Amino acid sequence: MSPQPLALRSWFRIVPAALALFALLAGAFPAEARAKRPAAPSILDDAAFRTEVQGGLDHLYAMDFAAAQTAFSHIEARYPGHPVGPFLRALVPWWTLLLDPEDPRHDKEFLAAMDEVIRRSEARLRRNPDDMDGLFFRTGASAFRARLHAFRRDWFKAGKDGQSALRNLRKLQRRDPQNVDLLFGVGLFDYLVDVVPRQHKFLRPVAILFPKGDRKRGLEELHRAAREGQFVHTEAHYALFQVYMTFERDAGKALTEVSWLRKHHPENTLFKMAEGRVYARQNRWAEASLVFQEVAERQVAGEPGYSGALAQEALYWLARGEMESGRYEGALQYLDRLDYLAAEREWDPYYRAAGRLRRGMTYDVLGRRDEAVRCYREVLAIKGTGDVHDRAQEFLSRPYGRVS
Repeated sequence: MSPQPLALRSWFRIVPAALALFALLAGAFPAEARAKRPAAPSILDDAAFRTEVQGGLDHLYAMDFAAAQTAFSHIEARYPGHPVGPFLRALVPWWTLLLDPEDPRHDKEFLAAMDEVIRRSEARLRRNPDDMDGLFFRTGASAFRARLHAFRRDWFKAGKDGQSALRNLRKLQRRDPQNVDLLFGVGLFDYLVDVVPRQHKFLRPVAILFPKGDRKRGLEELHRAAREGQFVHTEAHYALFQVYMTFERDAGKALTEVSWLRKHHPENTLFKMAEGRVYARQNRWAEASLVFQEVAERQVAGEPGYSGALAQEALYWLARGEMESGRYEGALQYLDRLDYLAAEREWDPYYRAAGRLRRGMTYDVLGRRDEAVRCYREVLAIKGTGDVHDRAQEFLSRPYGRVS
């Protein structure tokens, strides 16, 4: 997807960004942890708070951002000066960013909120090092920042924030060892820190920031969080989908995870796209095309949650599906639409380049070699798309002559 392998981006993209939020919803803490806390009650002990936050999360998963923001605003108004306010406030721009991760326009707002979470959390921890609210929200904010830095390819900052999140996560786990929800974050780190550096040697300098991982243990922890977690089960299923698709290369298991997500959150656009990707990986192009066609149509209709970025990807897969079926003129129609959308997105050149590559491949099959060569050269002129460049260079040397 960029000059860095997809696995590199995925390493930090699926760290537990919402870790503090979901962990704090897990319930009560052990008596020994309570004894160290101040006499004043924590919002973590407030059942009404946890219920209202869960309601806001349900709206987020349903892509109803206005309802989610309303729920979170009510909570923030009840807890002025608490880190929960900016933390919850940031969730809507975060999900907006997830729909189009290459779009930097929400970065400033999001990072300002996370910085405020950390400032408020550290102020609480200076007053009382055992303040659980401060520890929870500092952990989550660090993980969130790690993910955004990974989106922007700032691997050093991503590594430092990820390291901080893991260190605080371990503290939380020691204080509440029976909390199954915490296995979500622990399992992700155990798996990714073991697997990714072994698959990509140049990542080993970043890996030394973290303790040694364990692939098998990480998978077991993630599966247990998905089965038994009170609030992290959705995040755990989505993480497992990404693990099986990106690192394990097991489309069957990936489909099992995404099927759960689609059943429980049918309106979530990211989960819908995930289903389409699995079908494409399995060469089930008729089913994949139904998914991607719906995404493209809803984007044209301007429905919430259907960004131009997702529509670009949907159109790319629709074009590939047409090519797989030998309908090359149909593929060109989807690529025309892809070109139109890609021209509006200066910050993300990938699908513009990938679309030109597929257009060139289609022209080669149709015997229009001069036009194909022009497309491959256009791909080479687009910066930041290394894997697409490699294929364009290959087809400049020899015409593409078979469906891939």
